[in-house]
Amino acid sequence: MRACLILVAAAVAVTFTGCPKPNKTTKPTEKIDDRNTAYRPDGSTLGNAARAGKRMAQMHDFDQMKLFIFSYELENNRMPTIDQIKADLKNYPDASEILKKIEEGVIILTGTTDKNALWAYEIDADKAGGIVCTGPSGAIKRATADEAKQLIGKK
Repeated sequence: MRACLILVAAAVAVTFTGCPKPNKTTKPTEKIDDRNTAYRPDGSTLGNAARAGKRMAQMHDFDQMKLFIFSYELENNRMPTIDQIKADLKNYPDASEILKKIEEGVIILTGTTDKNALWAYEIDADKAGGIVCTGPSGAIKRATADEAKQLIGKK
């Protein structure tokens, strides 16, 4: 009897107040490239979990690329150009995936001559946040869109 009363009360409440509406999040006005691995507040749980896995692999690629840049800088006492980084990566078969991401624009090299500046960043990092590589030690970190914009502006 008590369970019936609760069901009736719930039915009456829904009838008069309506079903609760899910919170709507505002979607970004700009389309974000799907190759960007940043968390998406409006994305599905499964999609964000998949991006997290890709993000770990992407961070590893950034770390490997950083080592090429860092070793070139140590040997030559200056930062490499974009062409020099690509040529260096071509000499190592294990780096073919990193080179492919650079050529496809997934990883964007800045070509900076300033060791303290932004070395590289992930596609659309300035729109959705993403991975960045900054000097002087080639730190790899996740940055918000605002942080990425600021770093990109300084390159």
